[in-house]
Amino acid sequence: MKVNGLTESEKVTMKCVWDLGDGARLAYIMKVANDRYKKNWKPQTVSTFLRKLVEKGFLKQYRNGRYFCYRILISKHDYRCRILREDLEFWNDGIVDEFLAELMDENTFSDEQRTKIIERIKDI
Repeated sequence: MKVNGLTESEKVTMKCVWDLGDGARLAYIMKVANDRYKKNWKPQTVSTFLRKLVEKGFLKQYRNGRYFCYRILISKHDYRCRILREDLEFWNDGIVDEFLAELMDENTFSDEQRTKIIERIKDI
């Protein structure tokens, strides 16, 4: 699966769609972006980001009555796994030990978060 990179604004827009789920409409996407992510975006701005996400293959636009809605084509899980894999390859040259050391560094996560990560890995 090829995933094109997203700009910061496209990431926020896509996160809003993932938060809302399939069938999200412009008005709701804009409300989440502005309320939850402290943006001050207008409909035209969000429409531009949504168009780019459609072009990049993250979303499919369809009409539901008089509204355009968006279907998610790449799940948040798949996207995040791809980003983690790309980070491992680029920043750590594929060296898992180095990646894990950074993951468990006290500057990356809190003690509680690191403990949960270790517990989760043990469960796998």
